[in-house]
Amino acid sequence: MFKAHRSSAFLLGIVLGVAIWLLSPFITGHREPWDAEAGYYFIALLLAGILGGLVLPEYWGSVAIGIFAGQAVVFVGGVVADPASGGLWPLGLLFLAFYSMLGLVGAAVGMGLSRLRRRRQRSRAG
Repeated sequence: MFKAHRSSAFLLGIVLGVAIWLLSPFITGHREPWDAEAGYYFIALLLAGILGGLVLPEYWGSVAIGIFAGQAVVFVGGVVADPASGGLWPLGLLFLAFYSMLGLVGAAVGMGLSRLRRRRQRSRAG
C-alpha cells in the first residue's frame, strides 16, 4: 500500500501548480492565468488546493507550498525564456505568493472535507 509522505504532497502540489499555468492558454487563451477573465485563476487555485487536501490531508500545508513552487517554476521559466518579458518579475513573484494563499485555503478545506468524510464513515461502521 502507498504510504504518503510530505515529499509526495509537495510533489503533488508542484504538479497542480504547473498545471494551472500550463493549462491557462488552452482554457482561457491567456498565457498568464491571472490575466484570464471569469475568475479562472482564483477557481483553479482553490480547486487545486481542495484536490490536494482531499488526496493527502495529513500534509495539506506541503501541498499548498508545492502549488506555489510549481507556479513559480513556470513563471520564472517564462522570464528566463523571454528576458524581455519584463523587469517586474520580482513583483510578479510577490503577487504569485499572495494569490497562492488561495491554494492554502483550498488545501485546508480539502483536509477538512477529508476528515469529515472519515468521521462519517466511522460513525456508519460503528
